[in-house]
Formats: sequence, structure tokens, C-alpha cells
Amino acid sequence: MRSARFRGVGLLAVGLAMVGALGRSSPADAEAARAAAVQRPFIVFDATLYKDKPSFEGYPIRPIRVLYESRLFLNDRSPTAVPPEHTVRSAAKELGEPSEPVVVDIERWPVKGEARAVQATIEKFVSVLSWVKSEAPNVSVGIYGTVPIRDYWRAVRGPASKDYQAWQRENDRLDGIAAHVDVLFPSIYTFYPDRKGWVTYAIAQITEARRKAGGKPVYAFLWPQYHESNRLIGLQPIEPDYWELQLNTVYQHADGVVIWGGWGDKKPAPWDENAPWWRVTKRFMERHAPFSAPVPPGNLGVR
Repeated sequence: MRSARFRGVGLLAVGLAMVGALGRSSPADAEAARAAAVQRPFIVFDATLYKDKPSFEGYPIRPIRVLYESRLFLNDRSPTAVPPEHTVRSAAKELGEPSEPVVVDIERWPVKGEARAVQATIEKFVSVLSWVKSEAPNVSVGIYGTVPIRDYWRAVRGPASKDYQAWQRENDRLDGIAAHVDVLFPSIYTFYPDRKGWVTYAIAQITEARRKAGGKPVYAFLWPQYHESNRLIGLQPIEPDYWELQLNTVYQHADGVVIWGGWGDKKPAPWDENAPWWRVTKRFMERHAPFSAPVPPGNLGVR
């Protein structure tokens, strides 16, 4: 890959785990943790592109719209190009008035490196966001995987390291983007089978998103396959217990998860009702998002 109003109920166990992590807690602390766990919203969003995908009616999974580069840029492959204003406005009008967030997915512009290039990226994103909001003023809009910058190796080194702090400074340069979005969408896709490393990386990305969000919702993107950049295992399905670990990690640290995937060889892949990742996801939703609401059928992404 490539303000939601539904509220799930958090598990009491999360609040108790928070108390236990502190070691010593008063009854008042325990009660506050219980209240936070019960009130905390968590939303599961569907951004998958599978062919013949079911409607998900009866499941607590919400649709989310993604505006991809292919819709905004048409055939312009220039890395510095700005999508035509009329094209962006047309795409925004097609959104109607969705109750769920909209994700702008533009990945060609640099978000780190030379200061002038980064500033140009900020200005381009602000223009695109302003066009979308002009045509769809009531839609909550965010940008995929931009704030914070997706960086595995610096994120896993920890806040005390110079590399981590340099990463934070680069994220600070993108405040002009963070100020114009309604929600942040950090990308925490899986590059390696190292589970401990992934958890450290994911928590760091979400924590940085929290730092830059200023109280705005943070919904993390997950993909139940290894990232294609890994030449050995890229695009292989993530092991079911690893996928469960990822969902639970996001549940503990973010406001929701956006599940992406289903794009095959230049076309949507067929839906598999018995896919291990989907079985795990259904169990996860039963535990962590127990209230369901019907959603419209069909492919909810805009490619």
C-alpha cells in the first residue's frame, strides 16, 4: 500500500494489565484503570481489496476509503508531480458523506532528506488536503504512513539513542502535515520474522504518532503478509500467532487498526473465508470489538 463514530468496548483485562505493570497500585488506581479500559474505543477498519469479498454484515468491522495514487495522478509517473486539482476534487466529491475516515495514499514525495524537498512535500500535501476538505468538509482525512516516517531500524533503537532522536526530529519537520489532518495512519507492516523486533518497532511508530497527533485518533495499518521488500519471504502470509500478536499490540497502543491486503498480481486476489489471518481476526474482534453493525457490501477501497 500501497472521525469514526463506532465505539468498541475495551476489555477489563487491559486496564488490569496496566495496573499490574506499575507494580504497586492503590484501589483508586485500579478503579481508574478499569474505567479507562471500558471506555477506550477501538475500531477495526477494512481496507482490503479482495475479489468477491463478503459484506461483513454482523461483524464489528468498518469500511474505510483509500484514495490511491492511481486515482489521483492517473498516468503521471513523475516523482515530483502534483495531482491535478480538478482530479482531487472529483475524487473527493465521489466520497459523498462517509461516516468513516478517508485515507490519502501518496507515497512518491520525499518526507526526509533535503529540507527544501521536504518543505515542498508538506506544501503539496496541504494543497491536496485542502481540496479534499473543500469538497467533503465533514470527512475526517488522514495520510497513509507519512507522520511518523516509517523507519524500522531507527525506531527499534529506542528513545535514548541518537538515531531515534534524529528520527523524531525528522518527524517534527512534518508538523505542517500533522496540523492539517484529522487522524494519523502510521504504517507498521511486517518486514522480518523477528517478533520482538516488530513489537518494539510497532510501539515506537504508534508512540510517535501519538506524540504528533495532539489528541487526534491514531489508526495503524497492518497487512497480513510480509512486506514485499523482503526478498526471501516477501508476500508470504504472516503466521497466525504472529498476526494475533500484531493485532493485540495495536489494540493495546492505538485507537484502531486498518487491515490492508488482497492485491494480487496487478489485480484483486480472491477472497478466502478460511484464510488463517481472517480466522484470527474474527476471534480478535469477538474479544475486543464485540458490538457489530451492518456495513455495505463490496470493495470499500477506492483504487
